[in-house]
Amino acid sequence: MGLQEADILKKATVLFGFNGEPATTLGEIILPTYAKGVNLQSKFNVVDCLSPYNIIMGTPWIHKMRAVPSTYHQTIKFPTKCGVQEINGDRKLARECYSISLKAKKESS
Repeated sequence: MGLQEADILKKATVLFGFNGEPATTLGEIILPTYAKGVNLQSKFNVVDCLSPYNIIMGTPWIHKMRAVPSTYHQTIKFPTKCGVQEINGDRKLARECYSISLKAKKESS
């Protein structure tokens, strides 16, 4: 992404992963996000650990977007100047990510 470690605001925070394991962040970084015509500056916690995900968007981003997520339908809808936009999840990719996370957990045990 062309980022340097100096771009990260050093601020250690403890996060708990999906498996309940604690992870200490390296800090925070503010990055631009783009979703179907909407640009926002979003704060991210940076963690140095294995993960099948690049990012996890949390409630602050969802609230800023005025979005309505549906985990059941694997979609998120939000209002824009051009009407309601929708981003659909990829079920196959989600299964692959889940499988990768299970393998990583088995290997670290």
